Amino acid sequence: MTTRLLCAVLLASGVTACTTTGLTSKPQPRAPLWSASYNVPYTAMANCLAERPTGGFTGVPRIQADAGTATVTLALSDGTEMAINYIIRRTGSGTSVVEWRRVLTVGGWEPIDSEAHAHADTCGKV
Repeated sequence: MTTRLLCAVLLASGVTACTTTGLTSKPQPRAPLWSASYNVPYTAMANCLAERPTGGFTGVPRIQADAGTATVTLALSDGTEMAINYIIRRTGSGTSVVEWRRVLTVGGWEPIDSEAHAHADTCGKV
C-alpha cells in the first residue's frame, strides 16, 4: 500500500510541476541557430524557402504583410508541422534577414542547420 501511495504522490507532483511550469507558462524564446541578411524582398525569400525542401520536409509559408515578417515552418509529408522555422523579416526596401530556429535538440539534427543555411544562400543568390 505504501508503494501505491508513493506512486500516486509522485505522479501528482509530476503533473502539478508540468501544469504550473511547463504547460501554462510561455516558453522562453530561443536565439536563432543562425541568421543572415540578403538583398531579396522578404516575401520573395519566404516563397523561395517554402518551395525548396530542407531535410526532406515541405515548407509552409505564412506571410504577415502588416508586420513585414514571414515564417516558413517545415512539415512532414502528411502535413504535420514541426518546430523548425525560417523567420524572415523585412529590413529595408528589397532587403531581408533570415533566422533559422528549431526546438528539436536531439543529436543528428545538426546537418539540417547547414542545409537550411545553404538553401537561404541560394534563395538570396549569395
